[in-house]
Amino acid sequence: MQERRDLTRHYLSDYLTVYNSNTGREIGALGNISDGGLMLITRLPVMVGEMFKMSIKLPQGDGEYIELKFDATSQWCRQDVDPAYYDTGFSIETSSDGMQDLILTLKEYFTFRTPGS
Repeated sequence: MQERRDLTRHYLSDYLTVYNSNTGREIGALGNISDGGLMLITRLPVMVGEMFKMSIKLPQGDGEYIELKFDATSQWCRQDVDPAYYDTGFSIETSSDGMQDLILTLKEYFTFRTPGS
């Protein structure tokens, strides 16, 4: 079926990987983010009610990156539409200074606007 959309669909999971900030290992991909929380797409289910130390590495274009660290508590976990993955909702408990800037930037980038707005 051919898509009939004027705007390109963007998926956060194609862009931002979230890591365990203690081990450096990948936890999952960012599905969405808001002021108080985020959703991760993971290969394994996540235990609900646990706090995780996480980080997002933002590329700077010159091979360098900025690492934003934050703590988040898992609130729920369910199987994704694709049964090979799980979706987990987290509340952000503490974060580095750049986290609020990241949230605002992502909201701006992924907001669909009509021409002239």
